[in-house]
Amino acid sequence: MTSRIENATNADHIKGYVDEAKAYAQKLVREGKVEEAKDYIAKIEPVVKEKAPQYAGVLESVSKALDKVGDVASDKLDDAKDAAGAAADSVGSAASSVADAAEAKAEELKDATVDKAKEVKDATVDKAKEVRDATVDAAQKGADKVKQALK
Repeated sequence: MTSRIENATNADHIKGYVDEAKAYAQKLVREGKVEEAKDYIAKIEPVVKEKAPQYAGVLESVSKALDKVGDVASDKLDDAKDAAGAAADSVGSAASSVADAAEAKAEELKDATVDKAKEVKDATVDKAKEVRDATVDAAQKGADKVKQALK
């Protein structure tokens, strides 16, 4: 997974890989392999922070939830698996909300960029009209002077 993230050139692809990693960690937790899930996330997290920091929060949330699962102590294996399943669901919810927030911020930045581009375009069109009007006025004045001189 780390090599796929390292080689990704598109943030959307990285988001997909982060979602896959989250799902795999949840699967490991459901199987009672909490330490393996922690190790898996620990390997991927630095690569995500480097390539797409906006999605690092998703893995941090997963990691924190895994720490909570690791602290759960139970005498019965079934009880531990139930708690792990609940924590895995919690991880999914937390990670989804962080990913949604990152996606919303990216959309907000895109909208702001589009708005700014429109402002610049409008200002450029206005300036071009001013220059055109000034040129037409100067040409008209020049024509008027030539007419006066010819009279």
